[in-house]
Amino acid sequence: MRLLGSVPVLGCTDVEQSLGFYQQALQFIVLNKHVGDEGLEWVHLQSGDTVLMLEKNSEANTQKTSTRNRLYLYTDDVSSMRHFLKAKGYDVSPMLKTDYMEEFDLVDPDGQRLTIGQQNK
Repeated sequence: MRLLGSVPVLGCTDVEQSLGFYQQALQFIVLNKHVGDEGLEWVHLQSGDTVLMLEKNSEANTQKTSTRNRLYLYTDDVSSMRHFLKAKGYDVSPMLKTDYMEEFDLVDPDGQRLTIGQQNK
């Protein structure tokens, strides 16, 4: 038996707002969604080979996510991705270069830290 993959589930205070961010900033498309009595409750998204879900936080858990949480997204052109996001007005961190990666950070509307990176060739 082995794991075949994973789908991160990110809690959101406003799923509609977060959905807009992921669609506009990172070009995610909606695979499926659930609308309840109080609006959009969860949405399943995909961009390339990357999938994730956004779900509405319960009333008991409406605080911003801790900065200890992070979603790491791989890209095939990190410099272009950073330039694209910056040109669209998103606040991106400076590029960090290590011996094995180039990456930068972006924060979503719920305070989730997204690190976008590319392995050095």
